[in-house]
Amino acid sequence: MTFGKRARLAALAAAAVAVTALGGSKVQAETVLNLTDGPFPDGGTINGAIYTTNVQRPTGSGVIDSFVRIQTNNPVEKGYNTDGRPLQFDENNSATFTHSLDKNDLQSTNIGGVDYYQFLLDINQNNSGPTDHLLNLNEVEIYLGDAPNLLGFTPGSGFGIHSTSVYDIDAVSDNGVLLDYNLNSGSGSGDMYLFVKTSLFAGANKWVYLYSSFGVPMENNDGYEEWAARIGPNTPPAVPLPASVWGGLTLLGLLGAAKIRSRRQSA
Repeated sequence: MTFGKRARLAALAAAAVAVTALGGSKVQAETVLNLTDGPFPDGGTINGAIYTTNVQRPTGSGVIDSFVRIQTNNPVEKGYNTDGRPLQFDENNSATFTHSLDKNDLQSTNIGGVDYYQFLLDINQNNSGPTDHLLNLNEVEIYLGDAPNLLGFTPGSGFGIHSTSVYDIDAVSDNGVLLDYNLNSGSGSGDMYLFVKTSLFAGANKWVYLYSSFGVPMENNDGYEEWAARIGPNTPPAVPLPASVWGGLTLLGLLGAAKIRSRRQSA
């Protein structure tokens, strides 16, 4: 992650203080990339993947070709894409919104001489209160599976021998992203781009599985969250953000140290 070692140590130190303050109860500290405070577009890197606020409009239902839609009233939600049924977590049951994704259909985007696959996240929150529009993305795991209809996912290990790991936001330490539903015209506009290096998608397995979870500490409170990818004619044109923005990603990474937040979760 582009956050500096000094900033990471500071976050860990804050977590240690929290343990003392809570009388020794178990506390988990998550290093959070804050995409809510601008300037817009905002971004940073986590374990080699690029996370940015997006400039694509509109991205509502019927405009993007989502491959997984997570739809529940639960404060904490999670899910992954598959053709298999019955679905395991909080996924929308319609094959229109939750289905397999073939890596051969993905189109790459070149950023600074490196090829990435581009994923789009669209979130929905209400804004009736001062922080209701905020949502934490806590987990992102990507795997390549040997079939399009795999079930029985286990966070951290995928589908066992039937899958290989491509990317994990928590591969080195506990990380997350703080998102703001209001930054991009509210409902009907995407909220975040995730760029993952194409070189990580090597291997015989071809079915892409993306698992994500949301809601700690800023909870899910409205609508659904869905992921789409840059594939085929029904997907909006690739973004690429202006070259000046991509050139500034290094700076954004350096500024990421100022964005570190810690959350406490008692267990």
